[in-house]
Amino acid sequence: MKNRMKTLLASAVITAGLVAGTAGADTIRLSTTVSDSSNWVKAANRFKELVEERSEGGHKVEVYANGTLVSGNDRVELEMAQAGAVDIIMKSTPWLSQMNPDFIVVSMPWIFPDADAAMAVMDGPVGDELGAKLESQGIRPLAWGSGGFFQLYSNPGPIDTVDDISGVKIRTPGLELYLDSWKSVGAVPVAMSFAEVFSALQAGAIDGGISPIPLIYSSRFYEVSKNIAKVNFSFEAVGMLASNVFWGRLSDEDKALVAQAAKDAMIYQREVAAGEEAELAKKMEEAGVTIQVPSEEALEGFKSRVSPVYAEYKSKVGEELVTKVEDAVAALNN
Repeated sequence: MKNRMKTLLASAVITAGLVAGTAGADTIRLSTTVSDSSNWVKAANRFKELVEERSEGGHKVEVYANGTLVSGNDRVELEMAQAGAVDIIMKSTPWLSQMNPDFIVVSMPWIFPDADAAMAVMDGPVGDELGAKLESQGIRPLAWGSGGFFQLYSNPGPIDTVDDISGVKIRTPGLELYLDSWKSVGAVPVAMSFAEVFSALQAGAIDGGISPIPLIYSSRFYEVSKNIAKVNFSFEAVGMLASNVFWGRLSDEDKALVAQAAKDAMIYQREVAAGEEAELAKKMEEAGVTIQVPSEEALEGFKSRVSPVYAEYKSKVGEELVTKVEDAVAALNN
């Protein structure tokens, strides 16, 4: 496996080198493994427009979606950025928590009441603190966007109360926080490759899972799982991340230009993501999916059962960091 990773990285670096050699020294290479239909890529394309316009053609941005530079491999993409073989990448905070466990704080269950609060925290001192931790690993955040909240989709349903999820087999991403949380709720959480989820739903190997609304739609999970409970379980932010190697070769003027273009592009992404979620939810309802928002009382049932897990991970992540996020959210309501 390690040799295969080295081979993939070497191949990807050679590919990037060929691209760089033909594109010229002023070309900024932006890579992402998500589909070119994603709102992430819409943000990347907006970044391209802004940089090229504001630099008056002095910089060219080339966007590589679908993992074309890295054979679809997230780890290779990261290593390329660290090595300076690609200039900018985009990654979600659950993925970044594999690099630095402090990023788990963003995924803590129900730590954010809504996306606006989450983005305000990521735009503030907490986001800066988390970003500084990445800089020591060779990359730095330019701006944050919204990946949305993980919602619960299921074949049994509707899921009106916490008891309705008892014994239901649901797929979660591999974070131990997610597995422990849904086990405490009474579900049977299953960690499996994302590529296997649709067929597992069809075969009845699992009964549902957790994903943001756009992903439930684009992956067609709703064709099998006809119930969605909007529980806003866990949030994911999306980082537009620059290679330290790339950043180090920019002039101060260019750093300011690139940073502002990234911020403007990710603000655009947030707007697109918010509108897209409502639009896709409507499409799924028209296709026969029941989408409901549990009552406050029902949601408290979920939170109550997860509270011991929350406390455990608050200790693991660090009480000081988690409290900073909690205090920042509380301050938004004052």
